[in-house]
Amino acid sequence: MTDEEQLIVHFLKGSPDMFFARREIARKAVKRTIYEENPRWADGPLASLLDKRIIETNDSGHVRLNTGDEHRRPG
Repeated sequence: MTDEEQLIVHFLKGSPDMFFARREIARKAVKRTIYEENPRWADGPLASLLDKRIIETNDSGHVRLNTGDEHRRPG
């Protein structure tokens, strides 16, 4: 996982049952200066996390950690 992906996952772990807008994640998961320099910094990492099924989306396009077992390996 990239550093950016880890920042997003860490942010989402704070409220694992809540869905967040991409813009809110981009704004709150990093320092303000990083967001101000590039407000769309989270787009790539979010797409990657979706491909890996670490996060899931709702009908509004908001994301949260995947609550299903599809992305987890049996222990």
